[in-house]
Amino acid sequence: MIVPSGKRVWQVDAMALVFGIGAWISINGMWVELPLLVQTLPESWNLPSFMSVIIQIANVGPIAYALLHAALPARVNEKNGVYFVMVIGTISSVLMIFLWRYTTSTDGVEHSSALLALLFFVSLVDCSSSVLFMPFMARFQQIYLTSYLIGEGLSGFLPSLFALAQGVGGNPECNVNGTSGASGEPYYPPPRFSVSVFFAILSVMMFSSAVAFIALNRSQVAKNQQVQRLPSSVTTLQENVTGEEEEDDERSSTSLPKKTFVILLAIQCWVCMLSNGALPSIQSYSCLPYGNTAYHVAVTLSSMANPVACIVAYYLPVRSVGVVGVVNIFGTAISCYIVALAALSPAPPLLQSGGEVIMIITWILSVGVFTYVRVSIAAILRQKGRGGRNLFWFGVFTQIGSTVGSVAMFLLVNVYNLFTPYYPCT
Repeated sequence: MIVPSGKRVWQVDAMALVFGIGAWISINGMWVELPLLVQTLPESWNLPSFMSVIIQIANVGPIAYALLHAALPARVNEKNGVYFVMVIGTISSVLMIFLWRYTTSTDGVEHSSALLALLFFVSLVDCSSSVLFMPFMARFQQIYLTSYLIGEGLSGFLPSLFALAQGVGGNPECNVNGTSGASGEPYYPPPRFSVSVFFAILSVMMFSSAVAFIALNRSQVAKNQQVQRLPSSVTTLQENVTGEEEEDDERSSTSLPKKTFVILLAIQCWVCMLSNGALPSIQSYSCLPYGNTAYHVAVTLSSMANPVACIVAYYLPVRSVGVVGVVNIFGTAISCYIVALAALSPAPPLLQSGGEVIMIITWILSVGVFTYVRVSIAAILRQKGRGGRNLFWFGVFTQIGSTVGSVAMFLLVNVYNLFTPYYPCT
């Protein structure tokens, strides 16, 4: 391949950044909006567990793409795949503005059918981004991948900022309009702007990401920054040489002992089981007894901890498997406290004595520590011989852990009813 010469083009940087925002904007936006959604929708405190399972089901998207790409590589490629999921994501985001409150009844039980169905479709975009978005960015010079990754980080940071600006209106109030504090329904003060407006902001960002992708794919200024391929015969020769060089590099690099490899994958599976599956499913039970405001702050600040931890891992990388294990133990201990808070609902410790501050700090640390562990494991696997094969298994165990955690907690929350919600006006 020949890399085009010339200076970096800021327009292409901007396109790549905005394109990256669409990678996880929908799922991250839904999580930070939960403090308002649980007030209104019939699933109430059980809504996070439903969301966790649906997000895992949406992984059929990348699986289907992988199978179709293997069968029809000429027609099913990353460019066409991105077009497909962007259309689905944008339409679903717009529909969410108007339909998120729509419910249906099954055997006398109300369910947020519209929101959960649309969540599945927007999750298809986010879950497929790892197998579509970054391979598409490989068409461009390496320098633009950084801009894309910054945008991907903003896909978690921006919704948190908008959620902080939105607020939740405060904690629920009783004795409103003459109702009895002992039996009246709680009154939730309105936020600064509605859930529909928040979803409208998300849809604008998703639409902007789609427009940025079209510009990257079709504008001349972006095409000039794409990697230009040599004639097929020369390209084939060069790819063969490159492959031989990569194999030599792998043979010459320090290989990862099998035992260490298994340990790292086990840690990754455990971390994802907690951070992607179990803990998000019970976040409402661990936070809401301390008040809606505390829940809102915990959700938004912990979401911000994710990109911050990625930056810390970049500047302070961990190369020791032992250190990764110690940090994982610390994160697990924090998670045990969160699970204990959820199990003790509706009367967790220090309910009226500053417990909400400890709860918020615990959630921030949990997300930050586990993100740091995941990034560190990925870096070790990538650097120690056969990085591509190692990262494939990294992804496999990420999904195994996430799925096991989500399904297990869904059963504990919705089938066995092991967690008790807090009713502020009873």
